[in-house]
Amino acid sequence: MNKKIANFAVIVPSVVGALAVASVLLFNGLRHALIEDNEVLVHSVAQSLLPALLVNDTQQVEAVMKALESYPGVESAELINAQGASIASYERAGQSIDPTSMAFELASAGDDSNQIHVTAPLTFDSLIVANLHIAVNLWPTYLRIIIWLGLLLIVPSVVYVVVKQLRLKLRFEVIGHGGGSTGGVHDSFDVKQAVNAAMSEAQISLEYQPIIRMGDGGLFGMEVVVCWCHPSGQTLHISPSEFLAVAEQSGICVPFDDWLLMTACDQASAWQRQYGPLVLCINISSSQFQNSEFPKRVRAICEETQYPHQLLELEVNETALSLQSQQTTLNIQSFEAQGLTVTIDDFGLTQSSLDLLGAFSIGKVKLDRKLVRRIGSDEQVLALVQATLTQAVVQDIQMMVDGVDSLNQHDVLQRMGCILGQGAHFCQPLTAHAFEAFLVNRPIDTDARNIAPASAQRQSYKAVRGAAA
Repeated sequence: MNKKIANFAVIVPSVVGALAVASVLLFNGLRHALIEDNEVLVHSVAQSLLPALLVNDTQQVEAVMKALESYPGVESAELINAQGASIASYERAGQSIDPTSMAFELASAGDDSNQIHVTAPLTFDSLIVANLHIAVNLWPTYLRIIIWLGLLLIVPSVVYVVVKQLRLKLRFEVIGHGGGSTGGVHDSFDVKQAVNAAMSEAQISLEYQPIIRMGDGGLFGMEVVVCWCHPSGQTLHISPSEFLAVAEQSGICVPFDDWLLMTACDQASAWQRQYGPLVLCINISSSQFQNSEFPKRVRAICEETQYPHQLLELEVNETALSLQSQQTTLNIQSFEAQGLTVTIDDFGLTQSSLDLLGAFSIGKVKLDRKLVRRIGSDEQVLALVQATLTQAVVQDIQMMVDGVDSLNQHDVLQRMGCILGQGAHFCQPLTAHAFEAFLVNRPIDTDARNIAPASAQRQSYKAVRGAAA
C-alpha cells in the first residue's frame, strides 16, 4: 500500500507539471500565431487606405476604418499623418489609444497579455505618408478557442456517460453508393449485410452436424444447428425451429428464417462445388410449415444461392402435423409443388405416430433421440422402434435416427434397418471452418442413389432392410 502511495505521489505531480508546461507552450504558440495574423490584417487595411489617402478621398478612408467593426478583436484604430495629426479613427465601445506613446514597430504588447498594439506605415515612393495604429484584444479569439475545445471534450464525455448508463450499443456503418439508371448516385442499403451484422452482433452463428451413412460411415449430408453465445457465457446449440418459436412467442419480429436459409444454402452450395453433392437438412417451425408462401421463398433462395433444391430436406416436427387434416395435406402439397422434400422430425413419441406414416406423402422420418437413448435398456421402446421401422418399409418411407451416442446404439439401429444417423457417436455440430476440415477427411457418397432426397432412395432402403431381416 505504501509503495502505491509513493508511486501516486510521484506520478501525479509529474503529470500535473507536464500538463502545465504543455499548456504554457501551447498558449505561447497560439498567441504568437494570433499576433502574426493581426499583423497581416493591419497591413492589409493599410494597403486599402493608401489609394484613398493619396487622392484625399476622406469618405473612402472613413469607410475602410468603419469596416474594422467586422473584426471582433479590433478595439480601436487611429490613422496618423507624417506630422502626427489624426486623419481618421475608429473606436469600439469607448476604447481608445494614445498613438504618441507608440513606437513604429510591427507589434507590441503592454501590461495586458490579452491586448497587442500593431502599427503599419503607409509608404509611397519610400516616403511615409501616414501610420495606422490598431489595438487588438485577443481575448474574444481565446474565448472562441476555449469554447470549441470545451465542446470537443465535454460532448463526447456526456455521450459516453449516457451510453454507459443506458447500456446502449452504437455501431457506425459506411453505406455504399450505387449508380442509378439515370447515371445519378443514390444511397443503397444492403439488407443482407445489415442482417448478417445483426446476427453477428447478437452472437448467433450456424453450425453443421454431419449426417452419416450407418453402413460404411460415409458422409450423407449435414443438419443446420443454431449456435448462440448466451450472455451468461454458455454456448447453446438450438434447432432453427426452436429458436424461431421462442422469437415468435416473445413477439420479436426478426428476419431470422431468411437469413438462416440464405446463409446455410450459400455455404452448402460452396461445399458442393468443391467437394461434391451434399444433402442439407433444415428444421422449420410450425408457422413456416403452415405458410403457403414459405415454399416459394425457399425455392427462390435455392436459385439465388445456386444450391440444388432437390438436395434440400426441410424437417418439420411431428406435433405440427394434424392427422387427417386437409390443411396439412395442402401444406405438404405446396412443398411438393416446389420440388421440396418434407421430413417428419422428432418422430415416434405419440400414439398416432404410426398412423402418420400412411396419412401423408412423406418420404423420410427421423426417429426422436429420446427413443434412441432408451433403445438398449427398454424392451418396450425397442419393440416400438422395430414396429415403426417395419411400418416404414411397408409405406416405402426411409428412416433415419437422431441422437446416436454410442457404438451399441449404432449397431442395434443398423441391424434393424436404419440407413442414416447423426449424434455424438459420429460427430458433434461443427463450425463452418471445422466442417470443411471434416469434409476433407470424410468420404462423400457420389452415387446418385444415396445423395438424392428420400423419395429417390426408397429402393435402396428396401434392399438394405431386406438384407438386415
